[in-house]
Amino acid sequence: MVARYRSIRGVILAGTYTWANAVFEQLEPRPLVPVANRSLVSYAISWLRGAGLTGITVCGNRQTRALQAHIARQVPDDTTLTYREDPMPRGAAGCLRDAADADPCETYVVTDATAVPVSVDLQHLLQHHEASHAEATVVVYREPTPRGNPGAIIPVGIYVVNRSALDAVPARGFVDIKEHLVPRLYARGARVQVFETRRPVPRVLNARTYLAVNAMAVESLATADGAPAGHVRRGEALIHAEASVAADAVLAGPVLIGQGAQIRPGAVLIGPTSIGCDAVINEGALVSRSAVWRRSTVEAGAALDLCIIGDGALISAGKARQQHTSAVSFGSNRLARPA
Repeated sequence: MVARYRSIRGVILAGTYTWANAVFEQLEPRPLVPVANRSLVSYAISWLRGAGLTGITVCGNRQTRALQAHIARQVPDDTTLTYREDPMPRGAAGCLRDAADADPCETYVVTDATAVPVSVDLQHLLQHHEASHAEATVVVYREPTPRGNPGAIIPVGIYVVNRSALDAVPARGFVDIKEHLVPRLYARGARVQVFETRRPVPRVLNARTYLAVNAMAVESLATADGAPAGHVRRGEALIHAEASVAADAVLAGPVLIGQGAQIRPGAVLIGPTSIGCDAVINEGALVSRSAVWRRSTVEAGAALDLCIIGDGALISAGKARQQHTSAVSFGSNRLARPA
C-alpha cells in the first residue's frame, strides 16, 4: 500500500519536557523508559516499519543525542533514521514542518514517542487518508458511554499530513497540530478527516500511566503465541535463556525476565511484572505488579507492589537506602533511582 504514494515518511515526536518535579521525570527521558524491557520509542519505530516505512525522522530537543545513542542499537538494518534537534520549543506542527523541510516527501505519518500505537492499523489509516483526498487525517478514539450513546471524540496523537498542508505552519514560533494547524486548515477550506480507532492508544505521561502501559505490554507478550526472541516459557512467565531462575522461585501471572537477570531461591514475582537485564531479586523478596529496570537489586525479604525501580537502584527490606537510591512513595507506589 505504501508504494502507491510517491513518497511517505514517518515522524516521531520525541521532545520531552518536565511537567512536574517528580522522581519519574528524572529516571530516563520518557521515550527511553523500558516498557516490557524495550525502550518506549521502539514501539513507534516498529509500528511505522511494520507498514513498510523505512525512512523515519526522530524530532527531539536537548536529549536528542541521548536518544540517538540509545535508539541506534534497535533500528533494523533496512530502516534509516534521521534526527532533528529542536533547540527552541516549536510544537508538534513546527517540528513536523522542520522535518519536512529537511526530508521533503509527499506525506508524513506522525506519532508521539511516548505512545504505543499498535492498536491503530496503519495500512488502513493510509488507505483512508488517500481515499478521502484529505490534507490531514486525525486519528481519534470515541469514548464508550454506559448507555451506548456517542461518547467524546479524543485525538490520540497520531496524524497523517500532506506536505502541502504544512504551508500553514510558519518557519518560526510554536505551532501545535491539534490546536493550531488543524483550525488553520479548516479556515482555508482544506479537507481534514478523522480516522476512528476502536481502542485507545496507550501513552506514558507519568508514573501511573507507565505502570499501566508496562503491565499491558507484559500481558500482551504473555498471551501471544510463541515467545519473544531468546526467551522461553514457564507457565505465563517469559524467561530469557541467559537469565537464572531458582527452581523454587514463584512466578505467578505474566512475568517477563530479561537477559542476565537472577531470580534467587524463594523469591516471589507476581505479574504483570517485568525484570530488566542483569537485575537481581534476592532470596525471599516479593515483587508484585512492578517494573524493575536494568542492573537493579531487590534485597532479601524486600516487598514491592506497584513500584518502578530505576536502573542500578538498590532496594532493602526496610526503606530504600538513601546513600544508593532516591525514592518517593505515593499510595502503594514507589519509584527509585540511583543517587
